[in-house]
Amino acid sequence: MKKEFERVAELKEQMRTILDRAESEKRSLNDEEKTAFTGLKNEKELIQVKIEKRNLENETPERRVIHGKALFAKAIDDIVNHRSLADYSGVVTENGIKVIERADASITDAAGVSPMVPVTIGDVIEPLEKGLIIDKLGIKMQSGLVGELIFPTLQAVEASIQGENATVGDTKLNIGKITAFPKRVSISIPVSRKAIKQTNYSLQDIVLKQISLGSARLLNKWMFSGTKLDGASDGPFVKAQANIEYEAALTFANIVSLETTVMGEGVDVTDGTAAYVCTPAVYGALKSTPKEKGSAEMICKDNMINGYPVLVTSYMDTDSIGFGVFSYCAIGQFGDIDLIVDPYTQSKANIINFVLNSDFDIVVARTEAFAIAKKKA
Repeated sequence: MKKEFERVAELKEQMRTILDRAESEKRSLNDEEKTAFTGLKNEKELIQVKIEKRNLENETPERRVIHGKALFAKAIDDIVNHRSLADYSGVVTENGIKVIERADASITDAAGVSPMVPVTIGDVIEPLEKGLIIDKLGIKMQSGLVGELIFPTLQAVEASIQGENATVGDTKLNIGKITAFPKRVSISIPVSRKAIKQTNYSLQDIVLKQISLGSARLLNKWMFSGTKLDGASDGPFVKAQANIEYEAALTFANIVSLETTVMGEGVDVTDGTAAYVCTPAVYGALKSTPKEKGSAEMICKDNMINGYPVLVTSYMDTDSIGFGVFSYCAIGQFGDIDLIVDPYTQSKANIINFVLNSDFDIVVARTEAFAIAKKKA
């Protein structure tokens, strides 16, 4: 490492010599000096990146995350200011952030320059379920999957009563599986170069957080909507007909019926993941509706209904409430989560596009583990 620091010092001195010579002669750099200066600068920055990468190995995970964000911010800084991105190829930090070059765009000029689009892979965005309610329901979420996400299924069998010497018939054991099929999840956010500069390259707050929340919102909508999303698999509450239909207002009997409907299908509701999910409007109504006429106790009290937690989301259908055992549902994220920074497509408008692409699927192992009540049309 000592030799590397010495080499950086030599390179700085040579760069300073070139600039001092031009300044003393009161002129700008000629073509030969520009080429030499750029070569020295690129070599210096590459050595510094290698030193920084090694230093990360001796730092705490918290500091590594900071360095990962700083590395990404520097890449955007270089994009905004039209600097070379060659030094970022293959740079990996310990928290899983990787910045690579991708020749998605190619422009040939007199110098044969080929611009590169940086792609970040890894934990540059917060967990997609954070901040919304998926993470509060015991739903299995697996990331970085390769191949398939499979739920094995087993059909229930039952014994029979036979005579003392009768020959018992064979019972077939039906074992099946439910397989997830990746669906592309994508979001693109355009940001002006001016906005990036004025916020001092605070990308985590400006762009990455919104991309994370935008993806989480889609997964929550996919999970809790009673209407199937275009291109998506069925969520647990997508049903041809509601299990319970009520007239003017929900009653405590309606709420209990959702639980007994699930229990009637032989589903274990005691594994700790059973819960009610409803819209804010329904939640408010249940907090102000007595269990029985004249009772001082409301249907919903202390965020509990019928002995189970109740969670609120705007993605449930209007005037509906669902009950489910969420261990029978899983979210699979396949491969890498790619965040592509595209400074070219809208360059005439001074805009940089941040584009996220990944593959997800939601798998419902047993549709019988979920029931929903809706208001009659």
